[in-house]
Amino acid sequence: MKVLIIATVAVASFAGVAHAGVSNFQYLEAARCRGLAASENLGKLDTAAVDTFLRTEGATRTLAVKTSAMNKMSSAEKDAASADAEKKAKLLAERESSCGAYLGGGAK
Repeated sequence: MKVLIIATVAVASFAGVAHAGVSNFQYLEAARCRGLAASENLGKLDTAAVDTFLRTEGATRTLAVKTSAMNKMSSAEKDAASADAEKKAKLLAERESSCGAYLGGGAK
């Protein structure tokens, strides 16, 4: 039984790294960026590029990673919706610096 569990974990680990160079961390970062981009309080941006990225990359992710990504998006949207001026400035700076590659720079 232990061998079966170890083998399952090993296979899942190898499957997690076979994503054309995109790590789970990068996938989760893109999910957070999606949440920040969709925020009305921060100024909604076009999310088509990041949506395509998440859909394409999500096809090969584990359920745990996909669930974590959904939680990251939701948390980012909630953070942005309730942000005061100081927090809003920090979130905008994060969106500008970390999210450009995922968002494609398109504003709505």
